[in-house]
Amino acid sequence: MMKLIFLVLLAGILLLGGCEQHEENNMYIGMEQNTIPDLTVGTEMEYIHEFRGHSDHWAAVYIVYKPQGEENHTSKLMMKYISKKLNPSGELRYEYDTDGGEDGNGTLSSVDKAGHVYNLGSSGGNGQSANPKSPLQMHVWWNGDEETIQLDLVGKE
Repeated sequence: MMKLIFLVLLAGILLLGGCEQHEENNMYIGMEQNTIPDLTVGTEMEYIHEFRGHSDHWAAVYIVYKPQGEENHTSKLMMKYISKKLNPSGELRYEYDTDGGEDGNGTLSSVDKAGHVYNLGSSGGNGQSANPKSPLQMHVWWNGDEETIQLDLVGKE
């Protein structure tokens, strides 16, 4: 009987843990590498670094990549409102900072949808890119609210 109770508890824990992992992966849907045309054409890459993070209201993805043999790298930043509370509205301001020299800020004049991916733009150059060993810090302001999101490197280098 004790064995049965233990197995039922273990199965419940594994099931809940799997749901939490699945829910966390779902918050990044629409912001994956396969949504970036440069990364879906089969070009060999010198590197691709993907940083992800989320707060109570927002999920963010920052991807920096450099094609093999090219001089320049490209960085892309995307966000999505993930809260089940009120939809965002009005202006969204953001700024981010990486260890490695890349930083930026911007304003979207209107955000109004939960689950909508907001493409915050891209940049590039032949200078230093984000250090994959350091997290990226992002600050977001909207609807009179403010949050800080830490984006960490996904996977191993």
